[in-house]
Amino acid sequence: MHGLRVCLSIATIILAGPLAAPAAEQSLEPSQPAARRLVDAPSSFNDSCRRYPWFCTNRTTGAKPVDQADLLDLARKINRRVNLVVSPLSDAENYGVADYWTLPNNGSGDCEDFVLQKYKLLLDAGVDSRDLSIAIVLDRQGDNHAVLVLRHSSGDLVLDNLSSRVRPWNKTGYTFLAMQSGDDKTRWEVVMNQPRDSNVLAQR
Repeated sequence: MHGLRVCLSIATIILAGPLAAPAAEQSLEPSQPAARRLVDAPSSFNDSCRRYPWFCTNRTTGAKPVDQADLLDLARKINRRVNLVVSPLSDAENYGVADYWTLPNNGSGDCEDFVLQKYKLLLDAGVDSRDLSIAIVLDRQGDNHAVLVLRHSSGDLVLDNLSSRVRPWNKTGYTFLAMQSGDDKTRWEVVMNQPRDSNVLAQR
């Protein structure tokens, strides 16, 4: 089923210090997770950059830029489409290795593979690469997970293989640990932000 969690391998990201700062210290920007410091990129990310340069560079595809008015509808369509056609499967089952980020060309993949597919479809549709980032989070069960973050005029939105909905980052109930920089696609930043919304926190 599409809610299967197969992303435990991304726990190899090493974040020094506590998991999240106390709420009084977080000083969140409501529209997006607040970057705190640089962190080494996951090794599997670096490998995917060698195979997919478009994932790790700021560039345009030549496609007509997407208007902000149309961006949310496009994101919803791509999120639903990929979630329907790709079947969740761990890298160990799929490729015989613990962690391997790749396009799910065989019709199956784990959470990072869902992210790659959505990233490419949005990029090919004309979305600016600076508005797309992969983020590492803890889901509501405390499991490691990866999602695609889309920068929108209303704030950062999350495309998630565990949900058919495209939601604001602070409505997911996830704890954001680290994410790819929008300005330098090879750089990763610690964010360690929890959602501000009290109703979401109460549901965890």
